[in-house]
Amino acid sequence: MPLIPPTPSFVEEPRSGDGPPSSIIIIGSGVFGLTTALSLSHRPKYASTTINVIDKSPFPAADGSSIDSSRIIRADYKDPVYARLAAEALEIWRLPGKPSDDLAQDAGSSGPMIYAGVGAENRYSESGLVLVGDGNVDYVTESYKNMKTQADALGVGESVKYLDGKDAIRDAMKTGGVTGSKGYINPFSGWADAQAAMVWVREQCEKRANIKFLEGEVEMLWVKISETDEEEEGKVGRKKVEGVVMKNGDMLSADITVLAAGAWSPGLLDLAGRAVATGQVMAYVEVSEEEEAQLKDIPVALDLSNGMFIFPPKGGVMKIARHAFGYVNSVEGGDRENGGEEKAVSRPVTGVSLPGVGIPKDDEDMLAKGLGEMVPCLKGRVFKKTRLCWYTDTPTGDFIVSYHPTIDRLFLATGGSGHAFKFLPVLGEKVADGIEGRLEEDLTKLWKLRDPVEGPVVTYDGSRNGTERVELSSVLRMDV
Repeated sequence: MPLIPPTPSFVEEPRSGDGPPSSIIIIGSGVFGLTTALSLSHRPKYASTTINVIDKSPFPAADGSSIDSSRIIRADYKDPVYARLAAEALEIWRLPGKPSDDLAQDAGSSGPMIYAGVGAENRYSESGLVLVGDGNVDYVTESYKNMKTQADALGVGESVKYLDGKDAIRDAMKTGGVTGSKGYINPFSGWADAQAAMVWVREQCEKRANIKFLEGEVEMLWVKISETDEEEEGKVGRKKVEGVVMKNGDMLSADITVLAAGAWSPGLLDLAGRAVATGQVMAYVEVSEEEEAQLKDIPVALDLSNGMFIFPPKGGVMKIARHAFGYVNSVEGGDRENGGEEKAVSRPVTGVSLPGVGIPKDDEDMLAKGLGEMVPCLKGRVFKKTRLCWYTDTPTGDFIVSYHPTIDRLFLATGGSGHAFKFLPVLGEKVADGIEGRLEEDLTKLWKLRDPVEGPVVTYDGSRNGTERVELSSVLRMDV
C-alpha cells in the first residue's frame, strides 16, 4: 500500500508555546539520525509525536559511514569544547550493560543515560590511544594539554605520557613498529565496534512506540513558498519544508524535517561552500588466531602527519585507514531544493551503488606501506578488502546542528566531518536540544550553518593532510 501523507501542520519552527509537533521526519538512520530519534522519543513532550526515520537502504546500511568494524573513541581534541563533550560521551561508553530505562530512572531523568550499555559486551574497548606526528603538530600538542588537564583533575595525570622520539613511540605502540616522531599516549581512550553499537541503538529505537522506520529513497525535500496572505509578516516568498518527496512519488509531510543523511545531505539541499561529501580510504587484513592474540592489547595509533591509523584486531581482521582531505565525486544533477537547477555536487560512490569499486591503487600501496611500518609482522599481507568511507566535511570540521536560517521547519543534523561517531551517547541529546531551541551557547555558535566559503570546501581543523581535493573519477578503480 502506498504511503499516504498526513495533513500538513503549518505551525512554524522554532515553536514557542504552540505545543509539540505532531510529526517529525528524520532523513537518514546513521549516527545523527538514530540518536536524534531515540533522544526525542524519550522526551515527554514528544510522547504523541510520530517520528518517521527514512533511509534508502535496509539497516544496517552497508555504505553508511557509521556502519563499520571500528571507530576511534577519544576525548583527544585540540578544541576544548569537543574535548569536554567527548569526555562526557566516554563516561557513557564505559558504563555496564544495565537496561537503559532502568539507569535513566535511577538518575531521575532520561538524557544521555538512555545510552548506558551502548559500549557494553565489547562494543567499546579502552585500549588507549597513541596520537603522534612528525615535528611540531599543533593538534597533537594542544590535545596533549587538554588530556593532561582532564587527567590531572581526576588525579591520574601521570598516566597520560608524552612520547619524545621514535623509541618511546615504538614502546607505546607495542607492535614492534613505529610512526611519527613526537606525541603522547592516553590510556583513557579506545575504540568501538561501530556496527554493533549502531545495531544496539537501532534496537533501542525499535522499542519506542512513536518511532517508525520507512525504507525508501528521498528524491527531494518538499518545499513550498509562502503565499501573499503572509505579506504583513514579511514572509512573501519565504521557503518552508512540508516534508519529503520519495523517489516512488509519495509525498510525506511533517511539522519538522530533520536532514541527517550524512554524505547524501548535499544531494538534497544546497550546501555549496558549507559541506561536501568526501571519500576516505580504508583496508582490512586477515590475521591468524596467534597474531590476534599477540596484537589484541595494542592501543589505537593515529599519526596526524600522514593520516594513518590502526586498530587492534577483532574477529580475525585488522583495519588500517587514512584520515585525509579525501576524494570528491562531482556529478552534475538537479538541485533538489530548487527544483532542478543543474549543479555539480559530490555524491558518494560505494560498493552498493557501484559493486566492485575499490580504493585508488596509490592509496592501497600507501596503506600497505603504513601497515608494514606500524605492524611489521603484517608487512606484505594482502588486504582482504578495501573500502571508500564517505565523510560529510565542513570547512572547519564542525558539525551542522541548527535550523536552516532561510528555510522554515528544516533542521540540519549533519556535517560529521569524520569525527562524529564517538559522540554517539550525547549526540542525539544535543540535536534534540537544538530542535527545542535550548542547545548550549558554545555549541550553538560552533554548530550553526555558517556563511559559505568561496571555492571548494576543504576541512582545515588541523587533523587532515595530503592533497586537498582530487576527483575520484580520475583514479577510480574497479576490483577484478
